[in-house]
Amino acid sequence: MLAVKRIEVDPADVRIVGIGQRGPAPTTGPGAWLRRYRLRLAGALAIAEAVLWAFHVSKLLLLGIAAAAVAVHFLITPRLGSYTLRQLSWIVAFAQALIAIGSVLLVVFTTVVAIIVFGGLVLLVVGGVAALLGDRR
Repeated sequence: MLAVKRIEVDPADVRIVGIGQRGPAPTTGPGAWLRRYRLRLAGALAIAEAVLWAFHVSKLLLLGIAAAAVAVHFLITPRLGSYTLRQLSWIVAFAQALIAIGSVLLVVFTTVVAIIVFGGLVLLVVGGVAALLGDRR
């Protein structure tokens, strides 16, 4: 017969340890400043890149840069010891993601609007042809 082992755990002694878990975020210094303003900085960077996108810089190049920035942020940045570099990586990756999402949405909405306008013109022409055929004067 097998012996049954009994294990007792005191909830006060249990700690959850995560991989890559660090201490609390600093409240002073350049990393803390970047953390406070990272959404604004990412938005400004995304707007600057949108201007480049508007001046016909290759859209595939910009999407490739966005994919690389997000990949670098998730693959390399967790190993960095510098809080400031992690914040900079987040800002660049978020701005690139905004540009990628915005460019895809722009293409989709442009296509949808073109289909609607084309459909309206077709209906107008068909209505005009019907009106011409119906004119019996």
